[in-house]
Parts: sequence; structure tokens; C-alpha cells
Amino acid sequence: MTTTLPAPSSRTTARWPVWLLRAAVTAVTVLVLAQAALAGSFLSGTYEALAAHARNAGIMAVCLVLQLIAAVLCRRMRLATRQPVVASVAQCVIVAALIPLGEQRILAVHVPLAVLLVVGVLQVAYVAWRRIPAGPEAVR
Repeated sequence: MTTTLPAPSSRTTARWPVWLLRAAVTAVTVLVLAQAALAGSFLSGTYEALAAHARNAGIMAVCLVLQLIAAVLCRRMRLATRQPVVASVAQCVIVAALIPLGEQRILAVHVPLAVLLVVGVLQVAYVAWRRIPAGPEAVR
């Protein structure tokens, strides 16, 4: 006699990508705000903050890749629109440009791009926490 397991409810399977995206977006938001604080600390004369700023950038790059993966999962499962995916790709490209620009001290480009990144990160955080349903509702 064989028994079959019940199919997982759509409510359970539909939620985890949204929560993964929210966790990644929250981590990226905290890291990008820390970047601004570390840059300000460096400009105030705490020169050790520059090394922390560089380390934080690497961690943020990894978290942005995780955010992109989560956004793609949400889109593929029809839980979100394309907006988080497109924004996550743009943010990955911006961070990939910011790191060498910062290392080369090309601040005339580094700082405006960093401000653009902060605005984009906050926009994706808003979308992830306010616009994407956490339940089984699908988005077309």
C-alpha cells in the first residue's frame, strides 16, 4: 500500500521567494545606508572608515546578486512585476562600476552614481515591502 503526500499548498510555496526578496532588499538597504555613513566618517577624518567602506562594498555586491536572484524567482513565479528584476540588474551594474571608480578615486563620478544607487535601493525596498503581495496572489 502506497501513500501519497498531499501537495504543498500554494500559500506555502508562493511566499518564500517574496520573503527571500524582502530579506535581500533589507540587507542591501542597511548596507547602502552604512556606505553613506562610512563615507561621511571618512570625510570627517576617521581614515579607517575608508577600508570599512571598501569591505562593505564587496558585501553589498554579493547581497545585490542575491537580491537579483530573488527578484527573478519572484518574477518567474508570477509574484512580482519586472520592475524589481530590472532595478536589481541596474544596481548590480552600478555597483560593478562604483567599486573601481572608488578605488581609482574618481569621486566626480563615484559620488553621483552612489546617490543614484541609494535612490534605486530605496525604491526596490518600497516595491518589495509594499507592492508585492506576500500571499498566493499572482501578478501578471
